[in-house]
Amino acid sequence: MFRLKKIPIAIAVICVLALVVSACGSGGSKESKEAASQGKADKKIRIGVAMKTEVQPRWKFDLKYMEEEAKSLNAELVVQYANDDVTKQGNQVENLLSQGIDVLVIVPVNDKTGPFVQKAKDAGVPVIAYDALPQNADVDLFVTRDNYKVGELQANAALKYIGDQGGNIAILKGDPASTVAQGIATAYDKILKNNPKVHIVAEQWHENWSTEKGLKTAENALSAQNDNIKAFVSSSDGLAMGVAQAVKGRNLQGKVFISGLDVELGSARLIAEGVQSMSVWTKIDEAAKDTIDAAVKLAKGEKPESESVTNNGKNDVPTKLVDVVAVDKDNLCQFITEIAPPGWMSAEQVYQNGSIPAACEAK
Repeated sequence: MFRLKKIPIAIAVICVLALVVSACGSGGSKESKEAASQGKADKKIRIGVAMKTEVQPRWKFDLKYMEEEAKSLNAELVVQYANDDVTKQGNQVENLLSQGIDVLVIVPVNDKTGPFVQKAKDAGVPVIAYDALPQNADVDLFVTRDNYKVGELQANAALKYIGDQGGNIAILKGDPASTVAQGIATAYDKILKNNPKVHIVAEQWHENWSTEKGLKTAENALSAQNDNIKAFVSSSDGLAMGVAQAVKGRNLQGKVFISGLDVELGSARLIAEGVQSMSVWTKIDEAAKDTIDAAVKLAKGEKPESESVTNNGKNDVPTKLVDVVAVDKDNLCQFITEIAPPGWMSAEQVYQNGSIPAACEAK
């Protein structure tokens, strides 16, 4: 009888203790969830940035604006430069993934970086392509200049230069594996080809946007046409510098049209001297800030804004286009003092071989 009375009491005690433990455990779980949720909200988002190169001056400015925006949004950048080596960029993407990044921003060495991007996507990491677009890969957002507009500005400026009489034009396209070069060339094809005023005497792609190869293309074209070329429509400032060397070698500076892209210091000097006719500037401060804003949204599971789509062979990738501005001798001072980011170039640097115009000195 004694045992029969004691057993229910023992069981009751155990049940009470179990309920107490269960209740405590339930309360702890709720608090843990709240703490975890708060911790996630406070967690600094890590954005991996796989840059194609640090050789071109412009990329340090892109990165500067990215870092400023990341800091304002409590995000952290982890940056690596591939220096135009596609294999190295692949290794760096793997390294960034191993560091626990929340989003990958890639400035592709070329359009063959799709397998690296896919590794990130397979690991559950969203991807933003910046400036150029990898082919045949899942990409969440593509942020790029309006490359068609770049080609449009260059081609129309060349047409204005040659006038109603028309003339011979040489076209120097960029790297055939670059979506930037491809977008610019699309405008060339639409505007210059089949134009009755235009006689295209040379048309060449240039791997890695090589200045040396641009020089060779220009020299060969001038030789073949006995210097009778009115315009060199070149896709970048690097190619334009090659053309400028060829033109100067034949004492034709100021007598032919030369276009470019990025308004690098060397080309700005050529514009000031009247050798290069124009270049095109990308509003990189807007591009960089928009990219980091979008990266933070993706890390939070939100959808960033886009204006159009670009097909990369696998998907129609949401695309955000950044505006561009034509820069020539007439607005060069305005570019230096108002449009370019601080530190890009100074009037003293640009006009080192001559007097600084009043429009630059007044600022």
